[in-house]
Amino acid sequence: MTSQGLRASPEGIRAAKTALTDKTWSQHKLATALGITRQPVSKFFAGESVSRSCFVQICQQLGLSWQKVAGLPEDVAFEATPKVQFKHADLDTLVREVRQKRQDKIQDQCSTLQMLDIAQTVQLMEIYTDINVLEKITSLQWREISDLLKDFKSESNFNQLTGYKRQRKLPGLEAVSRHSKLMLLGKPASGKTTFLQYLAIECNKGEFQPNRIATFIKVKEFAEDAKSDNQFNLLNYISEEFLSCGVEKESTKILLTEGKLLILLDGLDEIPAEKVDKLTIQIRRFTQTFYKNQFVISCRIAAQKYRFQGFTEVEVADFDQEQVEVFAKNWFVAVALNSREDGEAIGNLFINQLHLPENQHIRELAVTPILLHWICLVFQVKDGFSLSPAKLYEQVLNILLFRWDEMRGIKRDRVGCNLNLLNKKKLLCQLAAITFEREDYFFEKETLLQMIADSLDTLEGIYLEANQLQLDWEAVLKVIEVQEGLLVQRAQGIYSFSHLTLQKYFTARKIVEISQSGKNLISHMTEKRWQEVFILTVSMLSNSDEMLKKMKQKIDLLVASDERLQYFLTWLHQKSSSVSTNYKAAAVRAFYLVCVEQSSCDRPCTFIYTSGYDLEYALVGNIAFDPHLALDEFLFSTVACINELDFAFEHSLNDALDRAHAFAIAFDEAIDLVVDPKLKQVLQKLKKQLPPINSNLENFRDWWQYKGKMWGEQLRNILIKYRNIGYYWQFSEQQKELLRQYYDVNKLLVDCLNSAAYVTPRVRQEIEETLLLAIADIEKVRNSYY
Repeated sequence: MTSQGLRASPEGIRAAKTALTDKTWSQHKLATALGITRQPVSKFFAGESVSRSCFVQICQQLGLSWQKVAGLPEDVAFEATPKVQFKHADLDTLVREVRQKRQDKIQDQCSTLQMLDIAQTVQLMEIYTDINVLEKITSLQWREISDLLKDFKSESNFNQLTGYKRQRKLPGLEAVSRHSKLMLLGKPASGKTTFLQYLAIECNKGEFQPNRIATFIKVKEFAEDAKSDNQFNLLNYISEEFLSCGVEKESTKILLTEGKLLILLDGLDEIPAEKVDKLTIQIRRFTQTFYKNQFVISCRIAAQKYRFQGFTEVEVADFDQEQVEVFAKNWFVAVALNSREDGEAIGNLFINQLHLPENQHIRELAVTPILLHWICLVFQVKDGFSLSPAKLYEQVLNILLFRWDEMRGIKRDRVGCNLNLLNKKKLLCQLAAITFEREDYFFEKETLLQMIADSLDTLEGIYLEANQLQLDWEAVLKVIEVQEGLLVQRAQGIYSFSHLTLQKYFTARKIVEISQSGKNLISHMTEKRWQEVFILTVSMLSNSDEMLKKMKQKIDLLVASDERLQYFLTWLHQKSSSVSTNYKAAAVRAFYLVCVEQSSCDRPCTFIYTSGYDLEYALVGNIAFDPHLALDEFLFSTVACINELDFAFEHSLNDALDRAHAFAIAFDEAIDLVVDPKLKQVLQKLKKQLPPINSNLENFRDWWQYKGKMWGEQLRNILIKYRNIGYYWQFSEQQKELLRQYYDVNKLLVDCLNSAAYVTPRVRQEIEETLLLAIADIEKVRNSYY
């Protein structure tokens, strides 16, 4: 097997000698760098014939065009291997033989995962979850902030900064099948490496690209194994890799030339800056020379300098709900080492708790695989999501800022202004506090750079050269974007925090840093977007007494000047005090407040937009099954059904039938619970006045239209007389809005009370005892302390 040789022209020899001198190399050193003997190098410089492959390697090592050195036209193609005509059957046989020889090596490289804080390795196929990709790179799209805000505010939970709501997602495997050269971009820890390992395993089994041989290369290891810049040679690296599996170099070249390799280059962003240029040149040359092969290169999304001609770029999408559930169910079997039955049961419990409203902040983080893994780990250790949000976020930060790279032995380049970990966190706190206060969830790059500049001036130990200022600001932004992924580019020149919940966390940290009383927060109490910031702040304060007392004071003043609402709160206190129960008085007041709200509307909607007894649950848990309160709950439900029936008969007969049945059930349940014989007697008598519902709904409707209002008045009078409930409160729309705010901020106060790292027993007792009381009653309680 010989090939036609090439010889350098006189001009080519002169250019080669000049390049050799510029590099301060000898011919012997050049031969050593190429891994060949000195003889072909001597022949090259003597103008003698040298094999084509050796000739081209020498020219590439010197940074010269082999065509120019040989005096040939630039468009002459290079054949990297001897011109051997392989029959199709022979080539297929070679592929099968080499795949068989490589099988164990690929299994060793790619079949297991080392996961954060897990001692044992995990089988990839037991935990792997299919990824989706976006065909349009989010950061390259031309969109305005107003466009991003539309998507953001239209999200049902108003808490996702996705930036790609309208983009079509494509299964990762399909994207690889479509494109022979693919650049897989993604945020830190988004599953890029795991996907490439999965491709290698599937190819190794013959399930994916069965006519190719998988070659998995960690770019970081390739760069480390190249002891000098002159040894950046992918052909040699792959040849040596195959040789270790018993595959001759000549066979490797044949396979490369014929395009029979699936070459997976993982972690392009993980190499030191000083090796970037050499590496990118080598990858460009290699992919252009051996263009028939299939290539997939993974890189972090923000490292846009790594771009290669002919490569299609796609972006790894965040996990959706289905992917989160698949991953979690697999995790509790494969990683937690539970039995399949027990693991799936724990996984289902995890998923159910994850979707509770109070765990919205956890759901937002769970879209990133590494964070989802850590959340599963916390759930497994603590038997639930009992970790405080502040501690959760602190661990998330540590994972993204250094632990993920530390576990994999990756050392990132430091920025010019020598920003350490503590100052990096302070910088992020400053950026978050400024933007969140302004209600800026997305910000222009120039605005962000200016904020970085202003913030760096306030940090200790940061020294900037005047002529390097702009470069340093850019470097800081790039580090936070590329290395940690805490700031991400949502469109061309538009940034946001990677998660809204982290923006809130950094904001809370800044508030605590400024003041240990959290007093700057109080003015935002009625704004829903600040609620999580309040809870995070009290969880980080060493003593929350002052902040909680200021919150309580502002809440009481919210309704202090409204006489009707004060009268209502007085009744609420009297009614709750008359009920014999072991629950906290504040919880009983919360229970009756919601009951009144649900029965006071003249149509089937509420003026306190709650999910039920939220405040009551926050205080003591569910008290709806207390026998002393169940009767009143059913009576309130009956009154609510009366209001809804009036509305339903005007609009839909079918809907009215459902409402009528609900009304009958609630009324029957209430009568069954009555203990007072006089009340039971009058209610039974009132029930006899009702015509049958099932026999003829139209007759029931006619009766209801003529006598329903009078019947309802009789019921209300009975409830007022015997149970002190059923009043027409007749709140104005303004009062309803005020009462809604009052309920929400009281719920926030209780959440803060429950989340506080420390609050004195006396302050806790005073807040709980005066919750939902009129001003006069609050004064009575406080006077009793002195």
